[in-house]
This record gives sequence, C-alpha cells and structure tokens, in this order.
Amino acid sequence: MAPDFETSAVLPDQDKPEGRIVDNFKLSSLLGKNRVLLLSYPKNCTFICPTELIAIKNKLDQFQELGYEVLVLSTDEASMAKDKEASHQAWRLKPDKAGEGSKDTPIGIGNADFIMLSDPQGKILKQYGIQNEDGLAFRATFYIGIEGKVRISDVQSNSIGRDVDEILRKAAAVKFVEENEGLVTPEGWQPGDTGMKPDHQGVRKQLKNKQP
Repeated sequence: MAPDFETSAVLPDQDKPEGRIVDNFKLSSLLGKNRVLLLSYPKNCTFICPTELIAIKNKLDQFQELGYEVLVLSTDEASMAKDKEASHQAWRLKPDKAGEGSKDTPIGIGNADFIMLSDPQGKILKQYGIQNEDGLAFRATFYIGIEGKVRISDVQSNSIGRDVDEILRKAAAVKFVEENEGLVTPEGWQPGDTGMKPDHQGVRKQLKNKQP
C-alpha cells in the first residue's frame, strides 16, 4: 500500500495563477475515488524538471480520462511567502514558453491543473525511499491504484528525463488490470489491446500474434 502522508500543497485555482495553499493535504483524501500518479522531481526552476511538468500539464486531460489525480512532489516550499523566487507558487507564475522572458531566467510551468506537494524536510521522500545523497528527490514515478496499492514504481537518475507518453501507457495498463480481472498486460501492450490470460495457452497465443 502507498504510505499515507500529510503536507502543504498548492492546488490549482483558475482565478489565481499562483494556485491556492492547503496546509494539510492528505494522500488518503483521494484514495477510493481516484487513481493517483505521484511524480517526484529534484527542484523547481531547474532544467529537466520543467520539460517534464509542462509535458504532463499539456496531456493532463488524458490522465484524468484514465481516472488519475496527478501529484508532483519536491522539497521546495509551497508558498511565495517563504520563497519568492523558487517556491511552487513562484514557479507557477513564471512564463512557460521558450520565447518569453530573459534567456537567463528559469522557464516556469504556468497555471497547471495538477497538485504540487511540498516536502522541505524530506519526510515523504524518506517514506517512499526516494531521497538522494543531497537530500533532494530522485526522479521517481508511482502509479497508485484506486484502493491505494502501488502498482508500478519507477526510480531513476536525476540526469534522465521521463517520457510522458510512456507514463501514460503505464497509467493505462494499471487501469486495465484493475478493471479486467484475470487478464494481464504482456510485453508491448498498448491502450486498446485486449490483454493476455496468465496461462501457458495465453503466452503461446501472444507469441503467435507477435512472432513472424
């Protein structure tokens, strides 16, 4: 089961581009109603991180169609009152277009509709085993099922960015196995595929369809 936590967060607000602060956001408030995609990243206003989060923002509707609430997590402060330059709220206010702003200023993420979690003490990072030697988050992705079970956990070097289409594929696979009891997703499974029966006959059928 995914470890529960309580922390400060920035929730999206269409009337406030910086978002709305909640001091006691709980993971458990979502479970039983939504699947959860929890993505950690090392730091706001850096380099790989905006490329990932802007891509997530641009395809957020596809995650929502799969029944996911998307949470992003770092050790940055949530509120501009604590960090005017690099908090979650401050980062949301910076332009997210390459042609806007000075070439030497950080790219922002804009008024994204995902929830931004703040973990300055690293408590959640330690719960999930994703704190690196610098006290920052590894680039990790947790796919949490409707009842709170971790279905997939991916942890990788902070120098390697994630592919959002692959994240979507895995998110769809979690939904598929939760909704199709008795079927699994074999190698190469794509959304819309029928899945495979987990028996010898199912393997032979799968290989027959894949092999020349």
